[in-house]
Parts: sequence; C-alpha cells; structure tokens
Amino acid sequence: MNTTSTTAPTPGFADPTGDAQRVFRAILDALAHPGRSYRIAGPAQAPEALGPGLAAVALTLLDEDVSVWLHRTPAENPDVTSYLAFHTGARVTNEHGSANFVLATPDTLPALDALALGTDDAPHQSATIVLDARPPGTGARFTATGPGIDGRGEIEAPWAPEGFLAAWTRNGALFPRGVDLLAVSDDSIVALPRTTRLRAVSDQGQEA
Repeated sequence: MNTTSTTAPTPGFADPTGDAQRVFRAILDALAHPGRSYRIAGPAQAPEALGPGLAAVALTLLDEDVSVWLHRTPAENPDVTSYLAFHTGARVTNEHGSANFVLATPDTLPALDALALGTDDAPHQSATIVLDARPPGTGARFTATGPGIDGRGEIEAPWAPEGFLAAWTRNGALFPRGVDLLAVSDDSIVALPRTTRLRAVSDQGQEA
C-alpha cells in the first residue's frame, strides 16, 4: 500500500480543539437520536477522496491508539493516507475484521458480521463503520425503533447498500455485541447504533 506523498498533507481543522469538540458533540447527538441528521463542518482543504465530512469525523475519532480499514480509493491515495497519518496517527490496516474503524462506501462495505463485533464482556471493542454517504447505494426507507427514538421514526437511507436491512437485523440480534454505523456526507452525519431496529417501508408508505 502506498502511504507516501510528494507534498505536505493539507491542513486539518482551523481550530483543532474547538472544531473537534463540535464534531464530537454532533456524533454523540446522532448516536443518541438514531436516524436524525446533524450538521458537521470539516476542514475546507480536506483530500477530495474524503471530503470535509469524512475528514471531520476522522480528525475527531481517530488517533494513534486505533486502527482503520479504508476502502480501495482512499487506501491507494497517498494524499489520504499521509493526511490521516499526519493528523491522526491512526494505523491503516488491510484487515477489516480487526479494525476499530471501517471507512467504506455503500458498494465496498464488508459484511457486517465479518467486522470486529466485540464480546459480551467487552462490547465496546467492536468496530464503528464510517460510511461515505456521498455515493448512493440501492437506497431504502426504514421505520426505526429503539433507544433515543420517540415511539417510531422514519429514516431515508439513500446510502443503504443492497441487503443492508437483513445484515442490520442480524447485527441487532448479536446485542450487546455488534457494530455501530455513522453515515457521513460532506456536511452532515446520521447514526445507527446497534440498538436501533429497522423495518423496510414500501413505496406506498407501508411497512414491508
């Protein structure tokens, strides 16, 4: 994997402490209220393969103590790998099954049950998926129930890959083990913690 670049990494946050705190608060709010979109602001000069949203999440969550798996486009882009190495110190790994964070697009998302799922005694050792929500998946609408949702909510998920609902249902059945997901666009984030239960909504607006 090529991790070198001929140029210095582009700048990170303009205000590293304040900007990271604001993004972290948005991530916490998104996890506390699954399916609700929260605005985030990332660095203006982030590598194109990341964009400001993914760069903001990476700068906030990654550090030298964690590993991250990247899908092929950023993994083979020296601007991205040098950016992450310089600004976060996170270790880029080829093994998605052991990574703390998995950065994927809808069409490169590994099978959820092939990721780090944690254990019953240490569920926090599971992976967090950071899904690049800029490219569309097959798309879906879901009704969602679970902690942080008042009764039942509806989620528009244009980023959902084919087979996502079945995979997410299996993930939920593993609780307290299982992965959490952050769907990130250039300026917003939506979270699905493993405690969120989804059902498909048909084109007629009825649960399938």
